[in-house]
Amino acid sequence: MAKELIKGVDQVIKELRAIGKDMEKLIDAETNDIAKQIESDAKKLAPKNFGKLAQSISSEKIKESQYKVSTQEFYAGYMEFGTGTKVNIPSEFKDMAASFKGKKGNYKEGLAAITAWCKAKGIDEKYAWVIFASILGAGVNPQPFLYPAWIKGKKDYLDNLKKLLSKYNKKI
Repeated sequence: MAKELIKGVDQVIKELRAIGKDMEKLIDAETNDIAKQIESDAKKLAPKNFGKLAQSISSEKIKESQYKVSTQEFYAGYMEFGTGTKVNIPSEFKDMAASFKGKKGNYKEGLAAITAWCKAKGIDEKYAWVIFASILGAGVNPQPFLYPAWIKGKKDYLDNLKKLLSKYNKKI
């Protein structure tokens, strides 16, 4: 979780750490819980075709009280932010989105993916190239899944840390 992007969280963590060393484990547990929540929410919100995108979303511990939620599918950024003229990137995700900018896919693989999609949806496969040409020309609307999960998660994270602080401040 990008703590520096959550206004007020650094102060709450500082106050928790001032209570004692035992707080570090509680902060880490709360951070882990929120990472898992973001992962779960992103999986629910991810666009589903064959389910590969949702299945690839995972969270992992980077170091104490620092976790990362990510996906392994190459097209995740295109689904999250859109393509062509339909791109919409939230300011907090500008750096992440920049890693996708300018990447070009393979026409043959793209057409094969659309053909498989047509087949799964019961659309005559001969229309795959028309659909693919439309996507290449107009772009794809964004279908955010990680950003909404992150927005909810960062609010819950700060709220939960404040509750933790309140609980332990009363015990002192």
